[in-house]
Amino acid sequence: MPAFPMFVDLSQKSVLIVGGGQIALHKAKALEPFGPRLFVVAPDVDTAFDEMPSVTVRRKEYSEDDLKGMDMVVAATDDYCLNAQVAADAGKHQLPVNVVDEPDLCGFYFGSMITEGDLCVGISTDGVSPAAARDLKQRIRQALPGDVAASLAVMKALRPLVKSLYPDQKQRSRVLNLLTERVLMVDAKQADGHDRVLQLIQNRYNKGE
Repeated sequence: MPAFPMFVDLSQKSVLIVGGGQIALHKAKALEPFGPRLFVVAPDVDTAFDEMPSVTVRRKEYSEDDLKGMDMVVAATDDYCLNAQVAADAGKHQLPVNVVDEPDLCGFYFGSMITEGDLCVGISTDGVSPAAARDLKQRIRQALPGDVAASLAVMKALRPLVKSLYPDQKQRSRVLNLLTERVLMVDAKQADGHDRVLQLIQNRYNKGE
């Protein structure tokens, strides 16, 4: 049975990563764009972590006390027994935990992700075929409009204006649907992209549509 996909706000959340090697670094880099406070615990820590402003490095052996104040845990060492202990400790504290390459110990998984501005697409095969997930990721990325991040930025800026101009929910939905189609068709990166979309809203408003 596949895992349920759920998007979680990680901004300002505290995430513990146990492990200091390349796998732990990969997990940290996957998490960093989403705004959490990252804490890395391991006796030996890759110096690349020191260049990540969101990371607090603790060069020490893991202990259960490291879980205090955490909202999420990632066990990313090459020691199965240690990873299992981290998972067990996280369970006692009712903390969601991911254990690298051990799905039976995981409370959540890292899916294959595509991020473009405010867009985030998650892909998971529930561990059945990571190769298939990578292939699907590439296919989806190729199918996305080249300016999708800029287009979403335009829609994010315009949404409050549309809500103020169109108080009726059904009317507002029609306008937003129309705008979405138009914005995705134009190059929102152009200097006049916002102006053209704003003019479209005003024209629709003047017509009472």
